[in-house]
Amino acid sequence: GIFMFEKKAAEMVRVNTRISKTLNDWLDEQSHKTGVPKSTFIFLALEQYKQQHDAMLSLETMNTMLKKLNELEKKIEEK
Repeated sequence: GIFMFEKKAAEMVRVNTRISKTLNDWLDEQSHKTGVPKSTFIFLALEQYKQQHDAMLSLETMNTMLKKLNELEKKIEEK
């Protein structure tokens, strides 16, 4: 959440990248409407993407564990 942003503020690094003019225009508009810097929108979007990615990895791990548990249950029932 927002606390992660505050905690990691001292660890920030600059990243340069290219984006489409359309996306840049949209960011300019959002920044102007909200008073939030474009870099903050980009940071938050990347944070959200990372959280979703990490959640998907966790789900895959849990799915693998569930399959193994089901296999063990079947072996126990066969005995």
